[in-house]
Amino acid sequence: MKKIFILFTLSIWGIGLMSAADNELDSLLKALDDKVKQDKTYVELKENRIKELKNKRTYQNIDKNELYLLNKSLYEEYKTYISDSALYYLNKNLDISYSLNQSEKINETHIEIARLCSTLGMYCESFSAIGKVSKQNLNKEQIAEYYLCYKNIYGGLAFYTQNQRSKNEYWGQYKIYVDTLFQILEHNSPEYLKLKETILRQEGRVEEALAINDLRLNLTQNGKEDYALITFHRSLLYQKNGDILNQKKYLCRAAISDIQSAIKDNAAISMLANILFEEGNINRAYDYIRFSLSNANIYNTRLRASEILNVQTIIDQAYHEKSEHQKDKLRLYVIYISVLLVLLLVLIFFIYKQMKKVEAMSIHVKESNAQLKNLNVALQNMNEELQRTNMEVVEANQIKEEYISYFLHQCSEYIDKMDAYRKMVNRKIKDREIDELYKITKNNNLKEHELKELFRNFDTMFLHLFPDFIEEFNLLLQAEEQIILKKGELNTELRIFALIRLGISDSSQIASFLGYSVNTIYNYRAKVKNKTKFYRSDFENQVRKIGTFSR
Repeated sequence: MKKIFILFTLSIWGIGLMSAADNELDSLLKALDDKVKQDKTYVELKENRIKELKNKRTYQNIDKNELYLLNKSLYEEYKTYISDSALYYLNKNLDISYSLNQSEKINETHIEIARLCSTLGMYCESFSAIGKVSKQNLNKEQIAEYYLCYKNIYGGLAFYTQNQRSKNEYWGQYKIYVDTLFQILEHNSPEYLKLKETILRQEGRVEEALAINDLRLNLTQNGKEDYALITFHRSLLYQKNGDILNQKKYLCRAAISDIQSAIKDNAAISMLANILFEEGNINRAYDYIRFSLSNANIYNTRLRASEILNVQTIIDQAYHEKSEHQKDKLRLYVIYISVLLVLLLVLIFFIYKQMKKVEAMSIHVKESNAQLKNLNVALQNMNEELQRTNMEVVEANQIKEEYISYFLHQCSEYIDKMDAYRKMVNRKIKDREIDELYKITKNNNLKEHELKELFRNFDTMFLHLFPDFIEEFNLLLQAEEQIILKKGELNTELRIFALIRLGISDSSQIASFLGYSVNTIYNYRAKVKNKTKFYRSDFENQVRKIGTFSR
């Protein structure tokens, strides 16, 4: 059971890795599609650099050494861009070198001509140029370039010749120069690593070659010209290993780098087109091979163009066959669509007649719905009004219940007070303390005490019913006019509006309860209204909405 679980886990993990790899390849292919479309932008950047160098050649008083360096820079720009122009500036430098009679420059130029010609498949011209190099005058760096050039010539001849006997001879010469280069090149130099990787690939030692390629990649970065070559070489290693997925990924990277560097002498995109064609991705293969052939024509190399033409012919044929097949399918679809269109027109006519009927019914339903909606709105408004009224009635009833209960209790206490007062009067009369009794009844303190007690009880009961009344009342007033009182007490102004909150709005009734004149009550009401931050006319309305009765 444990083994099955492990196998299942590994399978899921493997599927996840494959999916991630496929997603990466899709992203690279889309990026390459975009770069192909943007090719003119990168070409324009290249042309701007070339134009700037050409302008410098027109400067007056420029000496031959400076002109040699400018021609060399132009050669570097054209070397992988337009071969004819690259050869043109090498020949210009050859004339300058002989006119200066500088063997170092003469040798350097001949080596570069030989190298370029071998790249173009012009092996006779390459042998002719390298044969004119004075070997005894070469410096250490030029010696390496000299042998590299011979290595490239014999390697190219061995690869392209159809004569097996000549092929073996060329490979023999190629290996001799490889062995020589291994002895003279610095072991950490890019050329040494490149050569080492090539030999390991040819011998089938792919893992070792990949390790060398890792070192080469660490010496460059994406966007550099040599990045395209190194990633192309890596794709060849994956091809040798049968890893088609990684081969395609690195061919994409190489092709993208070629376009960004405006390199027209490239093999990555044509090789990628061939793989995609074999996988059935004909449209993309067709676009890539045409782009590759266009580059080869710009670079003007018959060797590369002939290679691409062989592939393009096959891809073009498949592409046109696919296009014809698609056209046949399209014709069939047109017939189907035409028949369906006729049926659709008949159906539309039938639906139109039905829609007219439905439209008439719909108008009637809309009118009914509108009436029903109006009735629902009216009913909802009535329900809301009824609900508000019920809430007010419930609140009023609860207030009445609380006040009746409270004041029944107060009346009971007052009766007890009156009875105690009667007993006291009776006792005074019985004891013939008439003068004492006269003094007591003559003093008004009793009334004032009872009024204070009444107001205190009113305040307590009201704040019990509306505990947040003072805070909410202050919210209706301007900030500087708010009333601050001791806890549990009201002043005259607040008692007036407390009575209004309880539903007593008549000034005469309020005056009677508080023991003031009607005019005084009116003045108090007007004074407080002047302090409001809202409309004066709506102030008492707002007071009536303060708080919710709580038991």
